[in-house]
Order: sequence, then C-alpha cells, then structure tokens
Amino acid sequence: MNLEPALASEKSNVSTAGSSMHYPKRLLNIALLLAAVTAILHLYIGILVYGIPLGVPLILIALVYIGGIVLIAANNRRDRWLKIGIYWVIIIIALWAASAAVNAPNTNIVLAYVDKAVEFILLGILLRIRTK
Repeated sequence: MNLEPALASEKSNVSTAGSSMHYPKRLLNIALLLAAVTAILHLYIGILVYGIPLGVPLILIALVYIGGIVLIAANNRRDRWLKIGIYWVIIIIALWAASAAVNAPNTNIVLAYVDKAVEFILLGILLRIRTK
C-alpha cells in the first residue's frame, strides 16, 4: 500500500491553510488610522495630562499601538497581529473601565471617552476584518 500520495495531499492542504488571508484594503486602512488616532490620544494624555512618571503606562500603550501599526502595514505576520490586536483593544478598554470604576484620576476626562470611542470602533472593525 502506497501512502505517499495521501501524505502529499495532506501537506498541500496544510500549506494552503497556513497561507495569509487577504483583507479588505479599505477596512484595513481604517483600522490602521484608528489605531494611530488612539496612539496619539494615549501619548497626549500620558505626557500632557498625567506627566512623567504617572503617564508612562499610557505612553507604553501608545508605543504598542504604533508597533502594531508598523507590523500590520508591513504585512509581517498580519494574521497573527490582527488576532492579537482584538485582544489588545479589549484588554485596554477593560483596564480603563476598571480604573474608572475605582475613580482613578483623569479617567473621566473628555479625551479618555473620545479615546475609548475610537477603540470601540477599532474593535468593531478588527472583528469585521477577521470575519471576512
């Protein structure tokens, strides 16, 4: 009994399943733009509202957004980074909600709400991109 053709077909199925997906360019560009907006808002709030050293976590969050933008725009493991991005945005929103629940300073300023609105829209677009 010759098993080589069966193994060859399994290998070809694995390689095609692992290939990168093609995403709607318009939605991907909107997601990258929204990620840039939220990175800028995190930098602004971290540097000008909180200042150093209290704003360092917000600055680091902005740097993660910027890093994600670069990796996704460069198509460097785009599938993986888009999946991670969904969880990243959920975690950031949850952390903000937790800090707002304990009345942490500056969590109820207008810019924080604008940032969370942008992140919710970004989350929706990331989810839409992944379901296409």
